[in-house]
Amino acid sequence: MLELRTATFERSGNKLAGYASVYNAPSLPLTVRGVNNGKPFVERVAPGAFDRSLAANVSLLIGHDRRELLANTKSGLLQLRSDSKGLAFEVDLPDTQKAKDVRALVEAGVLSEMSFGFFVRSDAWMGSERTLTEVDLREVSIVENGAYPQTSAEARTNSPGLARLRLRLRTLT
Repeated sequence: MLELRTATFERSGNKLAGYASVYNAPSLPLTVRGVNNGKPFVERVAPGAFDRSLAANVSLLIGHDRRELLANTKSGLLQLRSDSKGLAFEVDLPDTQKAKDVRALVEAGVLSEMSFGFFVRSDAWMGSERTLTEVDLREVSIVENGAYPQTSAEARTNSPGLARLRLRLRTLT
């Protein structure tokens, strides 16, 4: 079963960058059909849970909609890496109307969070808390609302002479 998780991000220009997932950070309470007998649970992602997925082609979508593809790792526009904090991403948005629309929605604060879609390879449960220990990451998405509020993203511009703008939209700890 494909599962989806969300979190916040930051913005600025032609590049989006930040974290699609922060390791060991709790999600908001989740209720997923077919998981934990449909009862609410809190989820964490273990360090390295995405490592196996980094060699695969992962897509950047709008709202988990496969028809709303912005970039992917195969094209080189989307780069993913796992570090001590979490799953970091950076994307060079293409010169398309869809990408321009996304930038406008991000700057307006309409799209303000990140999410990821995955298949579980292994997890561990302790009461009503789930830890994802290994997943097959399929996509990261720009979304309106998220489940992992610790995640961040920022947009950067490639234009010479403009300073890099970092703007933290929301952080819940």
